[in-house]
Amino acid sequence: MHVIICAGGPEEEVAERDILLSFDDAVFIGADHGTIYLLDKGIIPTMAVGDFDSLTIEEWQRVEREVKTIERHEPEKDETDTELAIIRALEMKPQKITVTGATGGRLDHYESNLHLVYRLQKEAPNCSIRLMNKTNEVRFILPGTSRLPYDQRYKYMSFFAFGRDVPDVTLKGVAYETHSELVQMGTTRFTSNEVISASATVSFSEGALLMIRSND
Repeated sequence: MHVIICAGGPEEEVAERDILLSFDDAVFIGADHGTIYLLDKGIIPTMAVGDFDSLTIEEWQRVEREVKTIERHEPEKDETDTELAIIRALEMKPQKITVTGATGGRLDHYESNLHLVYRLQKEAPNCSIRLMNKTNEVRFILPGTSRLPYDQRYKYMSFFAFGRDVPDVTLKGVAYETHSELVQMGTTRFTSNEVISASATVSFSEGALLMIRSND
């Protein structure tokens, strides 16, 4: 199962409809105003989650009319709408979770979403969680060996140490390979690499890498 969550960030940060519908076994969840974005694209989410305080009366009535399962929360809560949506998605035991509409607009919201995905990815290592907009994909890589599949939508691939330096990083099957290198906090050395082999991998023993794939 692949759960796709549409958050309520700027609409221009939401992936295109054909991309959202290209994933097999996809289940859609709308987070707050992201529910309207999905409905506007002709996609009826399985669930809508949030406080919905950003919706007009007419938009809320539309959600009530078109979405079968709605989980409405009070605006005064500890979790963001996006966090609540990801938690509900994890309860479905999916293999992948993609969050779109969560990377632009207010920088504090983007930073919150980034750290949220980091925490939940560590708590659910068997589920791949990523942020995606029209031109970028963001995810965290945990220790071990991870495949780096070629994706024609994303030509470039960059790696950043997250939270601490990451030792013993080996990159294979990419334009700029490394062997047991240290990725330090703040370095730009691992920016703009490219996958050139079907067997490309990244491996390391401890810490976490933030991987960003881009096509712009």
